[in-house]
Amino acid sequence: MTAKKSSSTTAPINLAEALAIFQSKVKAADKNGKAKFPQPRTYSLLEDVLKALQPATELGISHTQTFDYLPLENGKTITVLITTLYFKEEKLESKLPLRELSGNNVYHDLGIAITYSRRYALAAAYGIGSEHDDDAVALTKAPEPKKGITRTPTKPKQPPESVDSIEDKNYGKPIAKNALDAVVTKMTNLSQKYPDKKDLVIDKYKKQFGITSEKIGPTDIRTAEQGQFLTIAINEIDSNL
Repeated sequence: MTAKKSSSTTAPINLAEALAIFQSKVKAADKNGKAKFPQPRTYSLLEDVLKALQPATELGISHTQTFDYLPLENGKTITVLITTLYFKEEKLESKLPLRELSGNNVYHDLGIAITYSRRYALAAAYGIGSEHDDDAVALTKAPEPKKGITRTPTKPKQPPESVDSIEDKNYGKPIAKNALDAVVTKMTNLSQKYPDKKDLVIDKYKKQFGITSEKIGPTDIRTAEQGQFLTIAINEIDSNL
């Protein structure tokens, strides 16, 4: 009696089945990329994603990544990355617009944007991971409030007041949590899209506020003024971050 072949060895009959088999074998790409801000972490390079996709060819899946241009009402054009997955007569197309570029070296910035977009588009199309899921949570977590630190009352029966809630003449108005989260997100996007420029922003920030530590993180952004300074500095590079 001939044994029935298992579904894992049966050739897929359509793209959905081929992707399901692929995703059961490949969960995520390697992470050989390294970033320092706002804390050390790793991420998948484009080469890591392409390597992880190699088993898909054995199932009959192939892909292309091409570009098109979309005219806007203001007369400008935006570059669109088109990722297409093929399986026999089927195809699955996904479009991702690249952000508008500005600066002196547009072609250099375009190359960075293309590489950045290609790896995210491919990972999304094939359904595999290329980043740690807890990165955003870890990066945007606000510092724990200080406990037991109060300012001595200056008037009779005046209740103790937390130092963190008072505007200090040396530090200014404390930054709100939602504003801090937004700044950290911008810095994270800057680090990923413009790794060669994020050090310039950090150096300007450290010089402006007299910070001597080698690395900075969310705990080094304490005031609304500091958050505004970083936001403006990042917007000068890319206001869409």
